[in-house]
Amino acid sequence: MRFLAALPVLIGLYGCVSAPPATAPQSGVRLPRAFQERARDGRRIAEEELTRWWTVWRDPALDRLISDALSANTDIRIARARVAAARSLVTVAESALYPTVAAQGAVWGGEADWRLPQPYADIPPLPVSHGLYGGFGGLGASWEPDVFGGRRADAAAARATALSAVESLNGARMTAVADVAENYEEMRGLQLRLAVLDRGIATLEQLLSYVEARYQAGQALTYDADRVRERLEVQRAGRAPLLALIEARQRRLAVLAGKPPEAALPLPPTGIFRIPPPPVGLVPIQMLERRPDVQASVAQVQLCAARLKSARSDLLPRFDIRFLGGDGELHFDGLPNFGATGGLVSLTAYLPLFTAGRIRANIAMSDARLNAAVANYDATVLEALENVENAYRFRGALDRRAASLAAALAAAHRNEAASLALYEGGRKTFGDVLDDRLIALNDEDELVQSQMGRATATVQLYRALGGGW
Repeated sequence: MRFLAALPVLIGLYGCVSAPPATAPQSGVRLPRAFQERARDGRRIAEEELTRWWTVWRDPALDRLISDALSANTDIRIARARVAAARSLVTVAESALYPTVAAQGAVWGGEADWRLPQPYADIPPLPVSHGLYGGFGGLGASWEPDVFGGRRADAAAARATALSAVESLNGARMTAVADVAENYEEMRGLQLRLAVLDRGIATLEQLLSYVEARYQAGQALTYDADRVRERLEVQRAGRAPLLALIEARQRRLAVLAGKPPEAALPLPPTGIFRIPPPPVGLVPIQMLERRPDVQASVAQVQLCAARLKSARSDLLPRFDIRFLGGDGELHFDGLPNFGATGGLVSLTAYLPLFTAGRIRANIAMSDARLNAAVANYDATVLEALENVENAYRFRGALDRRAASLAAALAAAHRNEAASLALYEGGRKTFGDVLDDRLIALNDEDELVQSQMGRATATVQLYRALGGGW
């Protein structure tokens, strides 16, 4: 009854100390309806296809590597464990909305010496065996009713934290998939570069035999043979670094799959370097809904908003209800048992009147963090849009470069053949033949490097669109 009588006073005091309602910050980013940079000859892709975008390469070895990474990658395992921990914290936070009930009990025993004082010494002793035993058991409960939503705000903050952890897991999957695909495509490209280099070495060896034979016939100079030898050694010197780069990609792929670097898989056979067309057809809003970093920033805004609500609830009254009930028993050997049952209920209320500004400072800090979270969301959205536009532009530029390099390589091969014929006819020097041969080899290597760049740009484009999870 005293609690009910004090309730109007507490609510009246709340009216004196409550803060004005907070204004939720608004995002300042206006999304475009479509991406500005659109790839030519792109392939329209459905949103659900982004989940397994790497299958467009139609490469079984790549499929196996990504499957291994998704099941054993260490970053994914760490993120998965953090999701489990965050979901457990949700249960902890939500448990505060319900009463806590506990059982308790006690049992004891001892000996007692029943001696009467002198005035009663002539009274016969009681027939007891001096055994003393007792016991108590009961239930206790406590509950803080969430009248003003502070505990519900804490539970909402825990759920937002769990959502952020889930998005971090999605981001870890997306990153692992992209890293595997990028390293695999780079490894394949380096294999092709090594094959081009080996063909160049073989060509220069043939050229050296040719010029040495002409020298023996008195139709060439020692200078011509020495120049071929010099270029041949330069080509041979480039082989070891390429092998080291290939092995580095092999080790990286093993680590991404959760294996030691020594467990690197053997190289797949050198084949056609496939470059799938860029994906088109998605709009910015679809991309933002798929991007884990964007969705994690949304969860961060929700978290900060919930914490602000929880901080503001500290200005409001808090109530607590406790109950203790049970029964006990006392037993003497040789005497009847004694027992009793009872209970206790307490109703309390708490209202902060003076905290030296601590609560309001916490509210101001929570409000500032919410504004920072909204600004971070805006920055993340803008960066995501920039990533997609840049990836489209980079892929398009590399496509155009590859087309030009292919045309240049075709012309270099024609010049190479013509140069040798003119040399044999005495209209060109052997230096011209060698230069044209080296130009053709360099153009072929440049073309392979551009194909590696196109593959990497394609992976980055899929990643920018939020694919891979």
